[in-house]
Parts: sequence; C-alpha cells; structure tokens
Amino acid sequence: MPNNAVLDASPHSTGSSGNISFHQFGFRSAESSQSHPDAIDGFLDRVYEKILDDQKLDEKGLKDRISRLRGELQQEKSKKNDLVAQLATSKLHKEAKEKEIEDLELEKIDIRNGDGETGDTTPFVIGAFITILLTLYLFVFYSSSGYSAFYGIKPGSLGFINPNVFADAMNRGGGVIALIILFPVIFLGLGFLIHDSLESNKKLVADGKKQSYLLISALLLITLLTDAFIGYKISQGVYVNEFNAGVVDRPWVFSMVFSDINFYLVLVLGFVVYVIWGFLLNYVLAHPYLKTESEKVKLLVENINNKLGEKRKDLTDLISKLHKIESDILTSETVIQEKENDIIGYENGVIPINVAALRGCVGEFMGGWQAYTNGSLGSTAALSKINEAIKAQTSWLDNKLSTLKTDN
Repeated sequence: MPNNAVLDASPHSTGSSGNISFHQFGFRSAESSQSHPDAIDGFLDRVYEKILDDQKLDEKGLKDRISRLRGELQQEKSKKNDLVAQLATSKLHKEAKEKEIEDLELEKIDIRNGDGETGDTTPFVIGAFITILLTLYLFVFYSSSGYSAFYGIKPGSLGFINPNVFADAMNRGGGVIALIILFPVIFLGLGFLIHDSLESNKKLVADGKKQSYLLISALLLITLLTDAFIGYKISQGVYVNEFNAGVVDRPWVFSMVFSDINFYLVLVLGFVVYVIWGFLLNYVLAHPYLKTESEKVKLLVENINNKLGEKRKDLTDLISKLHKIESDILTSETVIQEKENDIIGYENGVIPINVAALRGCVGEFMGGWQAYTNGSLGSTAALSKINEAIKAQTSWLDNKLSTLKTDN
C-alpha cells in the first residue's frame, strides 16, 4: 500500500505549483507498493479522479465550452453541406462522362458503317450468285469460241457453242486442252482490271481529284477487238462450211461479216455479257461484306478508343471521388451527432473526458513508475515488473475508455 504522504499528495501535470506531477506520483506510487503490478489500478483511479477535478468548469467556463462546441458544430454542418453540394455536382459530372462515353461508342459504330454502309443483304447475295454463274458462262463461252477461232468449225456447228469442245481438245493433245482452259482466264483478268480501275476512280473522287477512264476504255476496247476477231473467224468458218456443202455459191469476202448474224451473236453473247459481268464483279468485290477496314477508318477508330480510355479513366476517378465524398459525409454526420450529444451533456451536467489528456496523464504516471522500478530493482526483475505493470495499465485504460463519455 502507498504511504500517507503519497496518498495525500495531489497529482497534477508537470510543472504545476502546489501539486506533485503525475510523473512524481507514479514514482512515489511504485515506491510505496514496491512496484507491485496489482496496485496500479488503484493509483490510476486516483489519476482519473484528478483529471475529472481539473476538467470541472465554473459557470463561465461551462458557457465557454458550450459556445465553443456550438461553433465547432456549425463548422461541421457547413462542411457537411459543402460535401453534399460536391456530391451532387460530382454525380452530374459522372452522368455527363457516361453520356460522353456512350456518344463515343456510337460514333465508333457510325465510323465503321459510314463508308461501308452494309445495305440490304439480298441484292448482294443475288449479285454474287449471278456473277458466279456468268463467270462459269464466260469460261465455257470463251473456251468454245476460242477453240473454234483457232482450230476451225465442224460442219453443222455454230462455232461459239461447241458441246464437245473438251473432247475435241483432248483428241488434239495436252497443249490444246491447256489453251482452251487458260484462254478464258485472259478475259477474267481483264474484268478484274476493270474492277480495280473503278475502285481507283472512287479513291480519286474521295481525294477530290478528277476520275480517269482511259484504262477502262482501253480494256473494253481490247476485249471488243478480241471478240470481233473471234466473231469474224466463227462467221467465216460457218460460211465456208456452208459454201463447201453447196448451201451458198459465193466465196467468202470480208464485207460479208457485217451482214452475218453469227458475228453479232458473238459480240452480244461475248462482249455485252462480259461488260455486264465486269460491273457485277465490281459490285460484289466492292461490297462492304467483302471489304476490310480502311486505314482511315482504323485510325479514326483508334483515336476514339484512345478518347474512350481517357474518358473511362476520368469516370473511374469520379466514382472514387464520389465514394470518398459519401464516406466524408457519413463521418461528418457522426461528428455532428457527437457534438450535439456533447452540448446536451454539458447543458445537463454530464462532462465528457478528454481521451488524449487521459492517455497523456496515464503515460506520465507510468513513466514515473518505470523510473523507480528500474532504479530500485535489478534489470531482470525490473523488466518483468515493468512488463506486468504495462499489461495492467493497458487493461485498466481499455476498460476505462469503454465506459467513458469522451470529449474528442
């Protein structure tokens, strides 16, 4: 037990006149109890009582404390109102940012569909189907007519339509077979070049330049001359067969070609169909379904994706800011509630304890306790006693704080 001098002494903060400090009180308390840890609770109760005595306010002090709390309460309410206004503004910014992201997504879709408007599927399918059939037709037509133009026409044959062209070619050898297979490829290649020229003209229009039809005209002229040559040879061959059969009695002369129906049939069934096929080929190959994204579209989409990345980052920051403001509002509401309760407590005589002051005074007391213990006991015994004393002090402080009305 502590001696009477210590019990009668009034602990106070360091430096107060007429009272011993909490450090001195801790030193004397350890001395009187021989540093026994079980005695700490009683001494700390004395410390707590002294703190309560120091916090008792006269009428003026009480009014000042209530006035100060009311001022702090008003500041906290103003802070909360500012936070609520910030929350509303941030929500508007969040909605605007979401709208910007949505607009950019729609713009990206428009860019991808802008130059390549998909249109209806049906015309494309029909056009592709007809183009395939015409390709097969032209292959057969030019195989048959080419064979007739180079190797003559059988009696009774129209020349440009020879159902036995591949069988006849096989009888003449592999070179002839290769010729009738590869000969139509010339016209298919010319048709593809026409398609490429039409696409080049589209690019010229996009760049604001004048279109050029020189190459297209040259290609069509080459095809027309070739078809005219084939038509002439077929007309001549058919006429010669008829002359040899005695159907006609005049020998063939060049001018007869212009009055021969076979010549015009070759031009119509060859050249005209070829022109139709060429434009259909361009329609199919230029259709958006078969086109990849242009470099311009890729660049525009990439720019929009970069903007979207920035907007999404801004949106994430706004959402984080919203959560922070909402958390600050909750904290402010808690502080407001505590201030209001403190005011009610002071007005009704319930004085809260200042936790920071309590911890400081307890720490000062324990400093004196440890000073005596280290000086009076051996190092091993002192360390053991001090550890036990700290555990007792921690337990006392935790229990006391759990039952206190605090003044933060």
